[in-house]
Amino acid sequence: MAYKTSVYLRAKHQLDERRRAGEALFQQRHSEVLAACPALAALERQLAATGAEVVKIAARGENASALIAKLSQENLALQKQRAALLRQAGYPEDYLENVYTCPVCHDTGTHGSYYCGCYLDLIRETAKQAIPASAMLKKCTFESFDLSFYSDEVDPALGISHRRLMTNVVAFLKDYCVDFSHDSKGLLMLGKTGLGKTHLSLAVVNRLIDRGFNVYYGTAQNILERLQKLQFSRGATDDELNDDLYESDLLVIDDLGTEMVTAFTVSALYNLLNTRLGNGLPTVLSTNLELSELERTYSQRFTSRLMGSCDVIAFYGRDVRQQKLQRG
Repeated sequence: MAYKTSVYLRAKHQLDERRRAGEALFQQRHSEVLAACPALAALERQLAATGAEVVKIAARGENASALIAKLSQENLALQKQRAALLRQAGYPEDYLENVYTCPVCHDTGTHGSYYCGCYLDLIRETAKQAIPASAMLKKCTFESFDLSFYSDEVDPALGISHRRLMTNVVAFLKDYCVDFSHDSKGLLMLGKTGLGKTHLSLAVVNRLIDRGFNVYYGTAQNILERLQKLQFSRGATDDELNDDLYESDLLVIDDLGTEMVTAFTVSALYNLLNTRLGNGLPTVLSTNLELSELERTYSQRFTSRLMGSCDVIAFYGRDVRQQKLQRG
């Protein structure tokens, strides 16, 4: 369970940029304050000296708790004097401290022997930005999924209302995210257009990225275009493509059936699914096609493999997109 190396590198780069900006702002403010309040320079030398002395005593392992406490009190008194000098010069007390994005780690990414929460948040955000549908990803969460668009009248053919059925679907997918591992089965989301398959697929992506999993999302058309481009590049390799499609903890293929279906795409999809199964990695697929249409389009072998490796989730209701347009 880990993000791609490129995600960590991009997050670290952003963190370094934040820290450099903070350090530059500190130097600018420090020069400004010293020009307005020269007495601050001597006070800062005293602060540095008491702090260094505390560190030396602690490093020697001496049993000098009383001395350390005394020096700490001196240091605290000097900090209060510095705050008073800043106020007198017309600056906020934290003017020289409030320069970093994260006040806890000063944009270093570590706090003590642990990664700082700001760095972990940045890694998660960077992982989401790497998703092709990153703009949609922010909007498509479980919390933003609106069940009011689904009828609460019982469907005679199902013996349950569409709203209750979709409530159960959301609950199932939330549990799927909680329990997710490489042992999880894949998912096959079936239903007509506009019923929330893409929204809930991306909600799963959101949750699992937040949990630290390497997840890749793409439409069938975009994924197959990448595979086809590589296929006809005469022996070229694409490590990023390999990471995204074959090695991600979860691969989400949206809108299966909207791509141009050829002998190549059918073979490529089967090989992709089969390779991931062989590596113990689940796949989530969504499609507007019915099972019979899937079999006619992609072959009985592909559909059988799909059904054997995935839990099937059926979506019912009226086109939510059309309802939103009607509501204005």
